[in-house]
This record gives sequence, C-alpha cells and structure tokens, in this order.
Amino acid sequence: MKQILLEISDYEDSKTLKLFEEFESLNKQDYLTKGQLLKILNWKSPRPLNHYKANTESEIEEITKLAFSTENDLLKIHILTALKGVSFPAASAILMFYDPTKYPVIDIRVWRQLYYAKMVDTNERGQNFSLNDCAKYFQVVRKLADELNITARQVEKRLFDYDKANQIGNLYRLHVPKVLTTK
Repeated sequence: MKQILLEISDYEDSKTLKLFEEFESLNKQDYLTKGQLLKILNWKSPRPLNHYKANTESEIEEITKLAFSTENDLLKIHILTALKGVSFPAASAILMFYDPTKYPVIDIRVWRQLYYAKMVDTNERGQNFSLNDCAKYFQVVRKLADELNITARQVEKRLFDYDKANQIGNLYRLHVPKVLTTK
C-alpha cells in the first residue's frame, strides 16, 4: 500500500484549491462563521444544506470555538456533530480545512480501502461511522502519513482517488474492488 500511495499523484479540483486558499489560516481562528461553515459543509455534502442553514451564527461560533479549543481529537469531532446536519464525515471535513496536515476527511472510499487492506477491521461497508471508527481512521491515516512523510489529507485523498479510479459497480453496494495491498 505504501509504495502505491507514494506513486499516486496529488490532485485537488479547483473548488477545493480555492477553499484551501480561503481557509489557509483557519487554524489561527478561534471559531467559524456561518458563511465559512456552509462553504465547507457544502463542499463535503450539499444534500443536508437546509439542516446546515438551520444553525444560527451564535450556535456555530460557540460550538466551533469549543471544538477548536480542545486538544482531544475525538472530543473535537464529537462536539462538531452538535451542529444541525453535521455527521462525523462532515465534522472531519471541517477539521481537515482547519488543519490538513493532521486531519483527513472521513469517507466511505478511503475506509473501504483501509478495510480491504486489513488496516481497519470493523464497519465493512464504511457507512454510519461511530466515534470509535473515527478514532481508528485518524490513527491509521496519520500513521501512514508519518511513515510516508506526507499529510493526512494527502493519504486520504490518494486513497479516495485510487478507489474512485478502480471502483466496480455502485459505491454503496458491498463488493470487492481492486484494492491496495498492505505490502
């Protein structure tokens, strides 16, 4: 897996690059504004947009300030799910824009590759993530990032791109796609 991860080129689309530029100093900020939150969440998954919009400016400021103030990663992600419409994957997107060196986006494609490579051993479908799944995901992706001297975002995005390029059938149906080996 490591060799293939090193061979995959980094690719970010123009929308993501624009957000990275806009949020370059986000981790120096104590909280998110509603506008910032909506941009990030719309990037991750626009389907629950009406739920995201139901959060007030003060709720967003208070919840994101609390999440950003703790050192505990699981507490950070758990706190962010107090925002209406925000799941663990959406919360991880907020954290990824907050610090892409440390936080990967939790995604079915990446989880699936980690599962088939036997780097995670629960949640075969990579759906309905638990807090324990988040902890394991962060741990595995960060370990790979450290070993390869790349960021957590780069590991996650390369696995995402690999899975997307090699997908067989429907994303949400259980199948055995072409997977990276652990060797």
